[in-house]
Amino acid sequence: MAYVAHCGDFSLCRDRAPPVATGAGAMLKRLARALTDALAQPRQREFDREIGRILARSGGRITDSMEREMMETALASDWSRPR
Repeated sequence: MAYVAHCGDFSLCRDRAPPVATGAGAMLKRLARALTDALAQPRQREFDREIGRILARSGGRITDSMEREMMETALASDWSRPR
């Protein structure tokens, strides 16, 4: 017969708070979130401008070809880190 142990069976993981629940872990999590948001914001604005240009060219209508062009723009954009 097979037996799968529950994590409560191990004393190492029984009464441990996750590192994010502690003060230092929460501060690091907030810092990491702020940094990633700050790095992603300019890229998101540029992407929104590009989609706006595509929509302006089509007169505000979203056709299948416009949707395909937007997806191609999203997937072909430069995902490297900014310089």
